[in-house]
Amino acid sequence: MTKGKRPTTPQSLPWSRWVVVLGGLLAVALVVWLIARPSTEGEAGEAPATSDIGGPQQLGGEAGPTVEAAASIENVPPESLASAGPDAPSGVDVSNDPRRGDADAVVTIVEFSDFQCPHCKTFHEQIFPALQRLYGDDVRWIFVNRFFPGGHQYAEEAAIGGECAARQGKFWEYADYVFANQERLGEGIVADAAGDVGLDAASYAQCLSGRETASEVAADQAEAVRIGVNGTPYFLVNGQELIGAQPVGVFNEVIGPYFAR
Repeated sequence: MTKGKRPTTPQSLPWSRWVVVLGGLLAVALVVWLIARPSTEGEAGEAPATSDIGGPQQLGGEAGPTVEAAASIENVPPESLASAGPDAPSGVDVSNDPRRGDADAVVTIVEFSDFQCPHCKTFHEQIFPALQRLYGDDVRWIFVNRFFPGGHQYAEEAAIGGECAARQGKFWEYADYVFANQERLGEGIVADAAGDVGLDAASYAQCLSGRETASEVAADQAEAVRIGVNGTPYFLVNGQELIGAQPVGVFNEVIGPYFAR
């Protein structure tokens, strides 16, 4: 009987050849994925759908929003008004606080601010001037000092200086000066403000150490605490609450309807 050949068992591919095959498959898959995925080029530099809004400055707060976000007068999505509402306290005592604009203005804005607050600086230097250009004296502004001494050790001194400047009719010039030099508040700029702001130096120096001036600042603090101002800047727009260094577009959404009536 003729013996047939015994069937042979196929030899396995060497492991190195399997590595090559698997590597090739992975390379093909990677190329397919790169071709199919959506391009994201340019997205990093695009503005988000909602503006970068500066929140209220509290103890230990960081710097405010970017210049582009703060000074923008583009339309802002309605959800940006989430912090505004009709339930803000009314009857705020502003009898001794600096103001500008027409006393019979349709809109009155009470601003609670802190001279050592970065977001307050952002508002004063970027947003407030834009609103002034848009509305002028048709909006009356009232400035109330509300500082946080635990984190802002020079804010009370700056507030007292503001009261003294206001007595000489130079509050807004003083506010411009202090916010512009905010990082130097610890270098005695409040005491030296008279020359830069155009104040009578002797009267100003006497006022800084006066008990009555300190009492007025303390009264502002008490009023802010009474109505629950826990961060700055804080605004009451005809009694409607608005919190933070919001973009101009947000203020327009609150102010604008009063001029459309």
